[in-house]
Amino acid sequence: MVHFVVGIAYLHEGVKPSIIHRDIKPSNILLAEGFEAKVSDFGLVRSGPTGDQSHVSSQIKGTPGYLDPAYCLSFHLTKFSDVYSFGIILLQLVSARPVVDSAVNQSNQHIIEWVSNA
Repeated sequence: MVHFVVGIAYLHEGVKPSIIHRDIKPSNILLAEGFEAKVSDFGLVRSGPTGDQSHVSSQIKGTPGYLDPAYCLSFHLTKFSDVYSFGIILLQLVSARPVVDSAVNQSNQHIIEWVSNA
């Protein structure tokens, strides 16, 4: 997983202008030899903010459940939107729960709601 984090950090900090992936989810993490995690599927990428800009205005794109709520409300895309999505993946790893659980009271409970109620 370290290689995956380094890959995302490189997209955010190592290239100019930075790149925001917009679709960080488990199926976009590929395992190479030695189980090195690699970033994949660059179909939704956007160039990050340049200069003194704090965000990029964008149409909301990505996979439900992994989308940053702040991005969904404001249409302001930042590198933290990718960080939020990665955090959701980590929650899934440690809890062994789906991102959205439709079996809980028939109500599509998001993993964040489950953690908040724990």
